[in-house]
Amino acid sequence: MAHILIVDDDPSIQEVLSIALSQDQHSSSQTTSIKGATQRMAKEEIDLAIVDLRLGRENGIDLLKLINSNWPFVPVLIITAYADSSTAVQAMKLGAKDYISKPFDIEDLILLVNRILEDSKYIEENNQSRKQLSGSFGTIIGECPQIQNIFSFIHRIAPTDISALITGESGTGKELIARAIHEYSPRKESPLMIINCGGIPTNLVESELFGYRKGAFTGADRNKKGLLEKADQGSVFLDEIGELQSHTQVKILRCLQDGSFTPVGGTKVVTSDIRFLAATNAPIKTKVAEGSFREDLFYRLSGVIIEVPPLRERGDDLFVLADHFLQRAIKDQNKEIQGFTKKALDKLKNYHYPGNIRELSNIIERAVALEVGPNITDSSLIIYEQSKSSSNKGINQVIKGEMGLDQYLQEQDKYILRSALQEAGGRKTKAAHLLGLSFRQFRYRLQKYKITKDTNSDNNF
Repeated sequence: MAHILIVDDDPSIQEVLSIALSQDQHSSSQTTSIKGATQRMAKEEIDLAIVDLRLGRENGIDLLKLINSNWPFVPVLIITAYADSSTAVQAMKLGAKDYISKPFDIEDLILLVNRILEDSKYIEENNQSRKQLSGSFGTIIGECPQIQNIFSFIHRIAPTDISALITGESGTGKELIARAIHEYSPRKESPLMIINCGGIPTNLVESELFGYRKGAFTGADRNKKGLLEKADQGSVFLDEIGELQSHTQVKILRCLQDGSFTPVGGTKVVTSDIRFLAATNAPIKTKVAEGSFREDLFYRLSGVIIEVPPLRERGDDLFVLADHFLQRAIKDQNKEIQGFTKKALDKLKNYHYPGNIRELSNIIERAVALEVGPNITDSSLIIYEQSKSSSNKGINQVIKGEMGLDQYLQEQDKYILRSALQEAGGRKTKAAHLLGLSFRQFRYRLQKYKITKDTNSDNNF
């Protein structure tokens, strides 16, 4: 059974369609305008929209465009007068699944409705993807149009072998998207091999990717398969692809072209049937322009480019994700917490999340551990915010010998103490609890760094 939205300014048409759909075990909602339709779409789980091209003074084409932009999973069936057949063809080009001309036989329309639902397998896909796509680990969750468009991309490209380049800031969930593409592909029974190209020393990247032969270097006492060979018939995910050195880029390009590579220290070529997925949080096009990343490799990898928005651009997804992380943390920590206070939600909303979803998850997990009441309060949401430029300046000063390491660490220690005091409203006992310290330990650190003026009162416990 599907839930179908009928958008027609003729009440008699609405009634006839509603009765016919009900007899075919489908439920329906009715509206006469674009505004009414979008309101219904926002509140209800719609499986198919039946849209009349003429809605009083409004145009059904405009509604079709809105549905395609904001609810890309919802198929649209156009109803048109015979004289408007050319406009109906235009609607098909804009994404409508089909159209039917007035006057129509109601049985023909019901057959068309069922065919659209069956052909697109929409109901099944919608149940899987409306709010989340499951990967091998974790989930992708989101209701904003950008994330729904990513879900649509995943469903369209997963059955193919096209390579995909996933771009976005650190912590936005790029690996989860790669996992979802693999899990929804024909290769899902074979391995998905993952390598962080920026997290492995340069001299080890090639042996990890391509494997090595016995005697290739000191300590190579046996042959070892690399990730590309292990991923045969499956997929490989190259995270932070922009960190690869030029000579490694050449070898990856060859593998992309014909599936072949040579293990380190080997002489025989190995072939592997692999689907390539890659990700970067670096401005990869800038690297191409500068010559530090091969243009031909970029175009090979970017068969499809999926741009993942930062959390600050995802609107109310923040609260959907916060609730998801809350429920997970409650279960993991065996706590009894009902939700968030209004002040806590306001605090979450007003933060900019440079660490994106990963940072939000850490904030919520920490809040659940610290909270002693029935709801997460704003004081339990500890956000260690520090400007990136300030942090980098201190690190650079240490590296250049302008500041000692002990001095730098002391500055960080003082920063955290002051942040905890601020979160606790100057209450030292509360601040100590937030940091997992005893009151005596906390007071010792305050005295050590002579931190007193940051509190309302030294006796404010």
